[in-house]
Amino acid sequence: MNRTHATTMTAAALTAALTLGGCGSTASQRESGPAREPSAAQSRLLERAEQILIGACMAERGFTYAVTEPAREGEAQRSFPYGVDDVAWARAHGYGGRDERTAAEARRDDPNQRYFAGLSAPRRAAARTALMGASPVGLTATTPTGMTLTAGSEGCMADAQRALYGDLPGWFRVKVVTMNLRPVREARVREDARWTEAVGQWSACMRAAGRPYATPADSRRAAVEATADVPPERADATEIALAVTEATCATGTSLARVSRTLDRAYGEEVRAQHQDDIDLRRRFQNDALPKAERVVARHTHREGDSHA
Repeated sequence: MNRTHATTMTAAALTAALTLGGCGSTASQRESGPAREPSAAQSRLLERAEQILIGACMAERGFTYAVTEPAREGEAQRSFPYGVDDVAWARAHGYGGRDERTAAEARRDDPNQRYFAGLSAPRRAAARTALMGASPVGLTATTPTGMTLTAGSEGCMADAQRALYGDLPGWFRVKVVTMNLRPVREARVREDARWTEAVGQWSACMRAAGRPYATPADSRRAAVEATADVPPERADATEIALAVTEATCATGTSLARVSRTLDRAYGEEVRAQHQDDIDLRRRFQNDALPKAERVVARHTHREGDSHA
């Protein structure tokens, strides 16, 4: 993972640079009509700019914050919400236990985690307050599933997002809504009688293979129980064997096909119901891109000067 440390340019200076360079208006973000979805590269640019702004803000408050490259999803990060249905993937990854151990090691190696862990308790508390605010209040939003989420409107994370997106409460709300559409889609799939019927076929296949589980969730729980407190090599072998059986039954019955069909249909339905919020989030992001480009360019220029 490539890492660079935060520059010494202050948060106030960066924010001033954004203001002088021109900021998108809230009104423009609320215009009606479809909005262009940012590309993967543009999304990474926004994430990096936010990290740089956080780093500058933390430095201004007397703390260190490393600017790290956003993690990129790969083959190992695949999700199977309705049961593993890829035999080759299951044979290589099981249920992802080994991949999660690798990810946990990477998180422990994160320079910010190491920095916070090395601080004294009072200093660590002060650093967390600087980063996230004194308490998670000030921002509130309700997910499509009805859960209310709150976050702090103070601290460097909030300041960085405010500098990029302008309307912090509005940005927080649409981000919460759009990032929580997936649970709604998946719940509708599982409630569909066609999926329940397909799971019945899958369960019969599993019983015939000596794995008497009613649902893929039961199979996953059995894997967790069977691999608890055992050496990693043994845990991986046990997990892979069960995941391969699960995937074989998913592809050998209608479960894989029905899951994909229903997921696509309900995904379109859920997105249509929340299209206004999806478009508003994209407009926030599109309006923030010029600011993000300036932040990253200044950071890159200063990093180049510091290594000259």
